[in-house]
Amino acid sequence: MARILSRMSRMPASRRTRIPPAVTRGAETLPGAPILDEVSGDLGVVLWRSVRNVALWASTPAASRGALFAGPAAAIREQDLARVDVDPELVAPLSVMIRLLESPGGMELIRVVNACRRVSLWAEQRGYLATALEWAQAAAQAAPQSAALAYAVGRIARRRAEYDRAESWYARAIVAARRASDWRTYATAYTGLGNMAVQKGNFPWAKRAYLRCLKAAERHGITDLEGTSYHNLFVTEIETGAGLEANALAERAFRAFGPGHPEVPRLAYDVAYHWMLQGLCEQALRVGMTLERHFEAPAEHVLVLGLVARSAGGVRNPGAFAAARGRLDALLDAGSAEDSAARGLLGVAYGAASLGDWPLAEEYGARALRIATERREGRVVMAAEAALDFVRSRPSAAPPPECPGAATLADQLVAALAGAGGTLVPA
Repeated sequence: MARILSRMSRMPASRRTRIPPAVTRGAETLPGAPILDEVSGDLGVVLWRSVRNVALWASTPAASRGALFAGPAAAIREQDLARVDVDPELVAPLSVMIRLLESPGGMELIRVVNACRRVSLWAEQRGYLATALEWAQAAAQAAPQSAALAYAVGRIARRRAEYDRAESWYARAIVAARRASDWRTYATAYTGLGNMAVQKGNFPWAKRAYLRCLKAAERHGITDLEGTSYHNLFVTEIETGAGLEANALAERAFRAFGPGHPEVPRLAYDVAYHWMLQGLCEQALRVGMTLERHFEAPAEHVLVLGLVARSAGGVRNPGAFAAARGRLDALLDAGSAEDSAARGLLGVAYGAASLGDWPLAEEYGARALRIATERREGRVVMAAEAALDFVRSRPSAAPPPECPGAATLADQLVAALAGAGGTLVPA
């Protein structure tokens, strides 16, 4: 990421408008092969073959596409689909794939792109991130001038910890967005780079990327992205050791969003997480338990459950701890939250330690460390190592700090999450 920010700031304007090439494969030996690992049976084979068809179609000049596929290809694919129990959400996009085989020369780009996006969304909602990535990338390759499609590839690649691929697609998104004066995507792509830097534990670069997003949002009057920037800067501050004074950034984010904005639950999660780290577990638990219904995606739900488990341990509530731990384990056993698994497990480890269950705390801390190491999540690796050191030292619980405004702030966050409005006040 450092290469992108420094290189793009130095290059002349003419070069900054050239869309750079992107990394299109990870460690797999066969393009798209991870789809077969994620989606079992004939459906996985159909999805893999179809996305390869799109990639071939996208890489072929329009004038030569008419002769791409053999005459019976569409009929064979239709027969293959007839033998598969297809999710209703996939029926329409896979029908487009049949039409692509049937008439590659006359196929409309918008139909292909929309079909790819729908399959990618279907896969991401089920935790099939490799499948989601391949289909998002196929859409972006079919429409290489689209900044939004390039950003989507970078975002999913980041979730899979494929950092080189993510970085290259974020760079494409930034340049394509600048060329098209698509300032929303331009600013959002810098947010993506910042998020990737946070995931890798490089907070100085994350802060620099978030400030670029803020500058673009302010310059072009994109108010909600101003809120996103302040929110992200709040997160980097608390991750680097800022105390409760960091709440001022959260307040600025909330004011930019407004209480009804869809990003408010994410902001509330981060505020509650910050309180938990500061020892204000009662307020963190209240907000955390209200947040559960706002995060249905497995990866995000795991993070909320980790927050609830840790906060419940902090206030000595074994019932709430056990319930959160059980729901978290069920999500991880389903294999649908790999990119947040380590962080969720850390929440359980600390919650168990607060309740004095040291063997359970060590078990969950070790699981978190193993997963974070496998995924090269530097920040989480350090946190897991610190958690295990904490558990093995078995320290006495520290009293919670004084923060008179936290209870009021928690009331207003809970009210906002319940849809009753509310305005944040200084903590």
